[in-house]
Amino acid sequence: MEFRLLGPVAVHLRGQPRPLGGPRQRAVLAALLLHANEEVRTQQLLELVWSDLPSSAESNLRTYLARLRRILRIPGEPESRLRTLRGGHLVTVLPGELDVAAFTSLADRGEQAPDRSAACRHFARALEVWRGRALEDVSPGPLLAAEVARLEAHRERIREQYLQARLALGQHAELLPELHALLLRNPLWERLAGLLMLALHRSGQRTEALAVFRRTRSRLIDELGVEPGTELRELHQRLLAGDDPVVPAVPVPRPTADARSPAALARITGTAGLRGIGLRPPSGLPPASRPAPERAAGPPAQLPVDVPVFCGRAAEIAALLDGVPPAGGSAPDRRPIIAVDGMAGVGKTTLVVHAAHRLAPDYPDGQLFLDLHGHTHGVEPLDPHEALDRMLRALGVPSRDIPAATEDRAGLHRSLLAHRRMLVVLDNAHSEAQVRPLLPGAGRSRTLITSRRRLTGLHQAHPLSLDVLPPHQAVDVFRRISSPRPLPEGAEALLGEVVELCGRLPLALRIAAVRFRDRPSWRLAHLHERLSDQQRRLTELDAGEHGVAATFALSLAELEPDKRWLLVFLGLHPGTTVEVGAAAALAGLSVPVADRLLEELVDAHLLRQTAPGRYELHNLMRAFISGLAHDADPAEVRAAVRRLLDHHLHTAEAVDHLIQPARPREALAPPDPVVEPRGFTSLTEALAWCDRHRSDFVGLARLAAEHGLLTHAWQLPTRLEGYFDLRQHWAEGIAAYEVGLAAARRLGDRPAESELLMGLAFGWTQLREDSRAISCYTSAISVSREIGNGYAEGVSAIGLAEVHRSLGRFGEAVRFHRQALAVYRRLDDTYATCVSLDYLGSTYRDQGRLDEALECYRLAYEDSERIGNRYSAGRHLINLSQTHQALGQHGRASWTGERALALCGKVGDRDGEACALTTLGLVQAELGETDRARGHLAAARRVLDELGDERAADVRTYLDELPGEPASEVDPCLRR
Repeated sequence: MEFRLLGPVAVHLRGQPRPLGGPRQRAVLAALLLHANEEVRTQQLLELVWSDLPSSAESNLRTYLARLRRILRIPGEPESRLRTLRGGHLVTVLPGELDVAAFTSLADRGEQAPDRSAACRHFARALEVWRGRALEDVSPGPLLAAEVARLEAHRERIREQYLQARLALGQHAELLPELHALLLRNPLWERLAGLLMLALHRSGQRTEALAVFRRTRSRLIDELGVEPGTELRELHQRLLAGDDPVVPAVPVPRPTADARSPAALARITGTAGLRGIGLRPPSGLPPASRPAPERAAGPPAQLPVDVPVFCGRAAEIAALLDGVPPAGGSAPDRRPIIAVDGMAGVGKTTLVVHAAHRLAPDYPDGQLFLDLHGHTHGVEPLDPHEALDRMLRALGVPSRDIPAATEDRAGLHRSLLAHRRMLVVLDNAHSEAQVRPLLPGAGRSRTLITSRRRLTGLHQAHPLSLDVLPPHQAVDVFRRISSPRPLPEGAEALLGEVVELCGRLPLALRIAAVRFRDRPSWRLAHLHERLSDQQRRLTELDAGEHGVAATFALSLAELEPDKRWLLVFLGLHPGTTVEVGAAAALAGLSVPVADRLLEELVDAHLLRQTAPGRYELHNLMRAFISGLAHDADPAEVRAAVRRLLDHHLHTAEAVDHLIQPARPREALAPPDPVVEPRGFTSLTEALAWCDRHRSDFVGLARLAAEHGLLTHAWQLPTRLEGYFDLRQHWAEGIAAYEVGLAAARRLGDRPAESELLMGLAFGWTQLREDSRAISCYTSAISVSREIGNGYAEGVSAIGLAEVHRSLGRFGEAVRFHRQALAVYRRLDDTYATCVSLDYLGSTYRDQGRLDEALECYRLAYEDSERIGNRYSAGRHLINLSQTHQALGQHGRASWTGERALALCGKVGDRDGEACALTTLGLVQAELGETDRARGHLAAARRVLDELGDERAADVRTYLDELPGEPASEVDPCLRR
């Protein structure tokens, strides 16, 4: 498959063109191919293709995309190269298939080639890729037209470098026809005119070279009203003077190699360059006179004013001051370039300016300060070309001597700093590309950079990342700024809460402290109250364009749409941290794509990474984007919340299968296709996931209810019941269950209501809230009867009976156990009947009605044996043995206990073995058979120790109470 954009838009499959439809459909394809392998959101695609969106644009776009999907389906591949995702559309392009990528790669090779011959080969191949004007046969909107202009500008730049390289190789005569034709098509292209003049001169046509200048000058004056630029005028003067311009023996300029830049050439020859062509007089002729550079009256001192009182950040200040040699020394700094990064409002500029004032005495040749406007409201980032102009002027270079080309300016800047000892502060940087031309080369100067994002591409810079202030420093900052307002005695705790509400962010602390200082009627508690309301917190921290919300808004506005989409929807997540899988679900992305975007947001200091794969929003950023998320399209918000809940619900289901593998459960609806729930290889891993998200579960249930996803709201807590019980986290469990119960009632889902009432009752029982447990069990019985769910009615009756039993209300306990027994016998459920008989027998035993207890245990044992439930049969025998012991029937107790021990051993019930051994030991102790008792109890203790069961201590007590030889001397396995 070949995709061609550098000319008429075309797609070829195995050398044969594919029909692409009309101009608008071709424009859609071109827009997608210009963002190949990246998701293009629908709105972005509409804006790229149409200048004025008609009402039918979206409908037409869907039609074009459907046609293109058919066109881009390749035999043998599983799906079309064009896919529509949840958030947009994506065309898959493999290496070598797109002509734009081929041109860019060849052009880069040419610019990085080690010599001009190699550069020419690569440039020639790059230009051969073009078949005409980019997107020649489409009608682009303004945004797509800008992409076309960028491609055309890149081609012209490469063509210019190609011509320069050929001139440097002496191909003057061969180039003349091509240069003439190019200038005829582009008569105002000054650099091209200069190249033609030089080629004519070197070909012995000096008169024609001068004529080219006159014609070009006339066209510029007539059409633009301007004179030719300095470079072209200087070339004209040298030709008039009889000088012989030559191409210097250096390779084609590369932006990353200082020694090969035009500025470096200017330093060697003493002349300015014309896009890589230097001019120098032939041997024996004096150079053209040039005015000497003007010098400033004194060294520049551009640092802004330092803060009156600076506190905290001792470690960061030490890092900025580290490695500075004495002012009189000749050794270079150990850290000549330090890049300070951090989130908006974290105090980067304040820190660096303060450090710069302390460093200033060590840099006697001056201090430069430049705001690069990387993140300034309403101001575009400062172009390196303009930045270098300002820096060179500050260094005393007259306007007439400042080179026109950015590369030349950068070279001159490095030259001027090479033998000086200066401090340069580049504040508010936008990117590595903006900063790189402004950095000094060799020498003894130091550069401090601030940026909101990590400048990882500046390999020569030492990174220093700023986090929010530690709690004690945040309190100190608030106190100092709010001074002289006194704080009442004992206000430390409240002040600590205030700074936490400010997120310990210096910008927020300063705004809050100033408001507090300037309002004498306010008390600290009043400020705390105002900040505690998340809905108005950002309003309290507003200071116009310098407020917290405005600062955050600027950071978000600069993000690419996919990153902004992801970050905003993170505001829907109710937890403090979010894992990559949940973030992917929220944004409707694959996990690898979400992981990449999250890491880029970390680099931009819009997220913090708490552990690999887990991310955290600053509390003020969370408050800011939560408002944006809830203001988004309601349908998109609801879809995002559904995906998030699908992720957590199906992950909780996987946990529940590990905790309660035999539990009967209704199947969940399948998750959204883009959602990737977590899987677990062990119960330990699953419980660790639950422990991390424990504080999120209630919020997720509430989020589901808020967005009308009521089934999710009640299913989530029921899938977490095993976790809540295993970890005894019933405070959170009950809160989640109450949300789920309300959701089930809104749905009118009575079976769900019954299940949730039982779970709630069990949770209240675990918290010893007996009256609430009784109320929930009673309601569960009523609902279960209404819907005819006898099993749920029986379970609820048993639960209710056990609560009464724990309170000593044995009459009520017996009544509800009999009720459960009647239900299960009516259902002909033998297993449940045996369970109910066992509970009823234990209640009778607590009452002292031992004969009735024996009858219950006997029936339960016989029925369990009949249905093959030997596990339960062994437990019923243990209860029979203990009841016989209580009746003083030691022979029957011993015989039954031995049967229980054998049966538990056969089925592998280790806990049952320990119970049987303990029962036998106690029976034998009562019979005076001390040695046999000691043996059984010692064996019980060993089993319980192996199981890690705390009942082993009780058995130890029984052993210690036996007469005769101490247990520790009888059984070495029991020694501590």
